[in-house]
Amino acid sequence: MTLSAQSILDFPVPQATHVVTARDAILYALSVGYGSNALDEKALSYVYERDLVTAPTLANIIAHPGPWMQQTGVDWARLVHSEHRLTIHRPVPLDVRLISRSRVLSVVDRGVEKGMFVSFERLITTADGGEPIATIVQTNACRGDGGCGSAGSAPEPLPKVPDGEPDIEFNVDIPANAALIYRLNGDLNPLHVDPQAASRSGFDRPILHGLCSFGHAGYAIVAAIDPGMATNLSAIAARFSAPIFPGERITLQIWHNGAEIRFRGLVASRGAIILDNGLARLS
Repeated sequence: MTLSAQSILDFPVPQATHVVTARDAILYALSVGYGSNALDEKALSYVYERDLVTAPTLANIIAHPGPWMQQTGVDWARLVHSEHRLTIHRPVPLDVRLISRSRVLSVVDRGVEKGMFVSFERLITTADGGEPIATIVQTNACRGDGGCGSAGSAPEPLPKVPDGEPDIEFNVDIPANAALIYRLNGDLNPLHVDPQAASRSGFDRPILHGLCSFGHAGYAIVAAIDPGMATNLSAIAARFSAPIFPGERITLQIWHNGAEIRFRGLVASRGAIILDNGLARLS
């Protein structure tokens, strides 16, 4: 199809349904850091079917419409996830049919050979009754496109983190096999596991799924602020500012002001900021 801002804005993103099982919830939690210490009883409720609690960022993988942007004509090999915003209306329920409805919000064109940003919204509700579960706004950077014009209304920029020293620094070690496990949640993009696919996308090796690092950040924020894991998140958002590779350590810098959290993620060994303009709210 002819690539234009309006054709992307009007694209009918498919609906998707999902029934989340206990196994789904446990696999996701294990893939983003919960249970990394098998003797930590405080995190056990996220990875043990007895009195199971679903991780707040689990909603990111629920009723996903799949790689629909492949059908719009964009250069799929050079597309990366650039920003993500999750608002949690209630914990993801188990064994309940859920449905997602998505719409494209905006196309922001940076010019020929400079790429463009496409933002879309996904609302997840119960299929029967329409009870809201989560609202997600995702922005993709189409690095191989551009020059097709802009359309729609882009989300307001995420605020920058404070200039001062963070209140907390919390280290997260990403396992070397993190991408191999995380892909079992449904994102089978070979960019994250296949060196040849990564090379075609402009990377010298496979990169970690952005939403895997995002999920680790969600876990780390709660673990850093409330070691008892009794607190949870009602919202979390961040910009993916640089790739992270499996096996690296993320240092999460956290500014804590009551229920509002600001954060960013660093890989000190490379001097890279991999998550920036992070914003979260405690429930």
